[in-house]
Formats: sequence, structure tokens, C-alpha cells
Amino acid sequence: MRDLPREMQPAPALEERVVSKLVAAGLVRRRRVWPVWVAAAAAALIVSAIGVSVLRPTRAPPQGNTYVLLLAEDSAYSPAPKGHGGERVAELARWADSLNALGKLDRAGRLVGPGPIGGMFMIRAANDSAAARIAATCPFRKWGGRVVLKRFDE
Repeated sequence: MRDLPREMQPAPALEERVVSKLVAAGLVRRRRVWPVWVAAAAAALIVSAIGVSVLRPTRAPPQGNTYVLLLAEDSAYSPAPKGHGGERVAELARWADSLNALGKLDRAGRLVGPGPIGGMFMIRAANDSAAARIAATCPFRKWGGRVVLKRFDE
């Protein structure tokens, strides 16, 4: 309607009455006009969220030498009672999380396949004795499991 010549455009009052009747009948909705400050605030929020996610500082890689802790089940190992294996996994996960919080954990996982080695942790430590102190805290040992510590050279 805005493109019609001025003499062919309906009076503004007529347009308003027609739109009001259509709104009352539920056939159309009035467009909300947001204040400029709302749009600016929304844009600023979106830009800051993108900035935080893109420019978020990443944790520095752990410092020191890399060591591998291999979890070995031998004749001294006492398996978890039936239905309680998840508790052991949860305890190992909490231990790994504490190492991660200190920046000492590189990677962890279960090893699949036959053999006595069932899991491993890759850690960072300043030297062999610091790595041995970390290995000594592994909860796998209290169940009779053996923790084999090896330095990993790339």
C-alpha cells in the first residue's frame, strides 16, 4: 500500500480500523516493535557469548615428563563383588578428576582385549619420584591390583 500514489492510498484511520477488526477476529497479529535498547542489549549479549566461547582461555598443557600407569590384575587382585563394579569405576574416575584438576592427567581409558592389563592413565610429573607418588595414590592398589609405572618417550 505504501507504493501506491498518494491519492490512491486509504486514509490512515481506515487502515487502523481494518487492522483492528482483523486483530479482534484473530486473523492477524500486531507486530511488536521492540525498543532499540532491547535489540542493542540482545546483540551485545550474543556478541559477548560468542566472544566468551571463542576466546575462552584453554588450559595449558600439563608440564613435565609423561608417564603411563598400567592397571594390572594379577593373582592378588580382588574383583569387585557382583553388582559393585560401578563403585570402583566411580572411585577411579574421581581420582582421575582430581589429577585433571591439578593439571597432571593427560588421558585415561580401559584397554580392551585379553590379558592382565585392564586400564591406563597417562600423567605428567616433574620426575620419576613425583610420578611414583602419584601412582601410589591410585585406588586400584587397595583392591590388590598392581600399578605399573613407565616413562613415556615420544
